[in-house]
Amino acid sequence: MDDPIFEEYIQSLHSINPTINDFFMRDEWMNKNHIQPNVYSEKYYREMNNNNWKFLKKLNNKGKLSFYEDIFKSDLESSIHLEEDYLIYYYMPINIRSNKLIDYVGDCSGEGWYKFNIKKDYTDFLKRIQSLDDITNEIIKKMKYGIRDKVTLYNGTVSKMIDNINEILKIKSYTHTKDIPISKKTWDDGVEKYIVNNLKKLNSFLIDDYLQHASKKCGLHQYKGGKKEYKFICGMETLPELTPEKLFKCGMDELKKIKKEKQKLEKKIGKGDIDKYIQNEKEDYYKDKKDIFIDIDKIKDEIIKNTYSNYFHGEIKKSDDYDVKSARVEDKSHFAFYRSSDIKLNRKGTFYINTFNPQNINKHELYVLTLHEGIPGHHYEINYHINRNVGDYFKHAPYDGYSEGWGLYCEGLGDYSSPKREYFRLKYDMLRSIRLIIDTGIHYFGWEYDKCYHFMKDELKSSDEAIHRALLRYIDSPGQALTYKIGQKTILYLRDEYLNVGGDIKDFHEKIMRIGPCPLDALLNYFIEYEINK
Repeated sequence: MDDPIFEEYIQSLHSINPTINDFFMRDEWMNKNHIQPNVYSEKYYREMNNNNWKFLKKLNNKGKLSFYEDIFKSDLESSIHLEEDYLIYYYMPINIRSNKLIDYVGDCSGEGWYKFNIKKDYTDFLKRIQSLDDITNEIIKKMKYGIRDKVTLYNGTVSKMIDNINEILKIKSYTHTKDIPISKKTWDDGVEKYIVNNLKKLNSFLIDDYLQHASKKCGLHQYKGGKKEYKFICGMETLPELTPEKLFKCGMDELKKIKKEKQKLEKKIGKGDIDKYIQNEKEDYYKDKKDIFIDIDKIKDEIIKNTYSNYFHGEIKKSDDYDVKSARVEDKSHFAFYRSSDIKLNRKGTFYINTFNPQNINKHELYVLTLHEGIPGHHYEINYHINRNVGDYFKHAPYDGYSEGWGLYCEGLGDYSSPKREYFRLKYDMLRSIRLIIDTGIHYFGWEYDKCYHFMKDELKSSDEAIHRALLRYIDSPGQALTYKIGQKTILYLRDEYLNVGGDIKDFHEKIMRIGPCPLDALLNYFIEYEINK
């Protein structure tokens, strides 16, 4: 990929927001590592939007576009639309899972994106966080506009945000985990002034002013133009032709199919109600979180020895490994997630798992999670693209349909001769099907929290904590939860088509990697044209 337009765009992004170098790690950009723009300001949004228009016009003047240029053009058009027409989130700049102040808690500890090595890294960081005063004021200003115009976050989201900030402040999870090569007083004073005080300021606003005005309803449907924008998001996150109605139906059809598989498994093990059976096997649940990491290490080795070697070309070396860590308190809204390396692989990719309540984690579900988050799931996929000759733009751009679809697809590649493992494969697949129902229900069909809760409780038999955490995520991030199942189904369809014309499964996986990362429609069209109909 030698088209200079992608590099020109990355350069322009860096001029607007130098913090992207936390990922790119370019030496020539290190002189701006101390700058954190106010990413919630109208000035920042205008600069980003004007920049997107500039590059869209360049593409429109080029004539015939390459495969990757077509994707880039679509990305720009979507970004422009969401900035100019998707006005709802002007009033809701933050939520549980997206908040620059919370990001800096992880960064400050040394467990986030920001890389601490030399003394300059520490002085640059202290300069960066000075902008948190303006950022906090901007967040509060826009949320006040939301109160005025009656466009506010769901009250359950706000309550959880308050609880999370209180816990961060209580245990001081922003505390740095390494030796600090500058004056400790200078460091502590800076962190207190710009991170701690702004967290307190935001929380006071949420408690004293915002919570009483927070919406008792959930979902985009309640806002003017919300249903129209959700339809756009559905097409953008999955496939252009997939409407909320089609996604809902797909979820119901998939759920019905998986429930039949679950019933077969129930008969196979002969234990009656399989959900109660799994829940009552107390020895399968952890008491000490240390044992979780011991077991994941064993599972990693098993997967590489068996699953990877059976389905993929090449060998996994020690340098290809990833870390596994407990999720931090600021990330409690997640159960499990993956944080990638920087582009130079200076920092290991990491699989984080929520171990705050180890007694809720089953030994057999760790196998499914490790397939998804590690190798051959997210860690393998992301590192593959970091190491290959694809433009830096595509190493940085997130395509959840491709990535989360791949993660869910990889869950199905494992060894499920164990009925208990198979139970959790089905449960996680069922969850991703239910997401199609719940996400469209919340944002398009007007389902409120209680209806969503009871549907998930009846179908999944999960804990109240897990369901609450999941529902707040779907409320806060419309459309993202749709990507898993639709991405998986797209990859499965392409796999079946490829194998039917005599293809090899290892070659198939290699081709999926070489085409991506990209949106699902681009993956689908390219693969059919060049790999199946060639």
